[in-house]
Amino acid sequence: MDVKILNFETVVRPPTWCEIDLKALAHNFEQLQKLAVKNMTHSLGIMPVIKADAYGHGMFQVAEALHQCGCKYYGVSNVTEGVSLRAMGLKQKILIFESTSVHEARDIVEYKLTPTVCALEMGHALDHIAHEAGIQIPVHIKIDTGMGRLGVNEDQALDFVQVLREQCPNLVLEGVYTHLPVADTDRDFTLGQMRRFRDLVYALENQFITFSYVHAGNSMGLGDYKSDLFNLARPGIMLYGIYPLEDLKKKVTLKPVMSVKARIIFVQTIAKGRGISYGHTFKAKEDITVAVLPIGYSNGYLRSLSNKAFVLVAGVRCPVVGRVTMDQIIVDITAATLSGKMPKIGDEAVIMGTQKGETISVDEVALWADTISYEILCSLGNRLPRIYHS
Repeated sequence: MDVKILNFETVVRPPTWCEIDLKALAHNFEQLQKLAVKNMTHSLGIMPVIKADAYGHGMFQVAEALHQCGCKYYGVSNVTEGVSLRAMGLKQKILIFESTSVHEARDIVEYKLTPTVCALEMGHALDHIAHEAGIQIPVHIKIDTGMGRLGVNEDQALDFVQVLREQCPNLVLEGVYTHLPVADTDRDFTLGQMRRFRDLVYALENQFITFSYVHAGNSMGLGDYKSDLFNLARPGIMLYGIYPLEDLKKKVTLKPVMSVKARIIFVQTIAKGRGISYGHTFKAKEDITVAVLPIGYSNGYLRSLSNKAFVLVAGVRCPVVGRVTMDQIIVDITAATLSGKMPKIGDEAVIMGTQKGETISVDEVALWADTISYEILCSLGNRLPRIYHS
């Protein structure tokens, strides 16, 4: 593969940007591999999930960095993502979570992708094209044990797999998996899912149907549940240094991979009683000093952060005042000026990350926006230029 990783010093610095720490990514990959060995009796390691442009971190750069770490299996959402990875030269296995459209079957076979099969129509299409090509292709079967999204209903799964084996001889039943939708909120339900899924896998083994890969562990599943059945885990959010549950900090040490920064583009004094931004939802109760930062909802900084969020200026937490606009936010930097820092145009502010020992985490930003860290990472990462530290 030949993916150019841009270093901070080699690019013209944009006014607002994401920094992606590939060393932190490698650290997290190593830690999750160790966690998989600890929590899965027959661990074959992890399959990092790099869908949605690697949660806003950059799919190509993340894939290349993980390749350097020895990653052997990747998980992506759709065929387009898989084909893109093949186009960049990735040779390792790629599992497609969404592969239900028959018209995608030819690309799956041509680009040697591993599809998820949960409909017989797709199985037959893949089998036909594989037969034409004179090859067999590996597939994974998804069983719905409680997600209610994609997957063969668990009550129909045994018959489905048997029919697939009998009618599609050019498919290699390489893997079987399910998904744990409430692993962080309902342990009893999740353990019930795991038991039912185990019973199904054992019933298939009694029919002489075995799988090389048996998996269910998303980040939370990997981090908080032990298994002697699963041998592969599919961490997503933890790969990027985010804990789906605070208690997991006791079990694995991760490093945030993304930070977001901007340069101050304007500083002024706002007199007591004056309103700020659209709708004047904020009015100064005293004379304050404000700075304008070139980030807004067009850059993925959600409007719901208006009058709720903080950013770091000179290592001081400074509140976002007034409504977030399309291209800018306004920040009350009075506390920074009172500490003797005197921020000025061109100074660096931290939207998410660490500055002078103070940190604003993605979880805090998500809490202020009344959403989840996944949305924050994808919104910011997909809309801002990225600069990679390797």
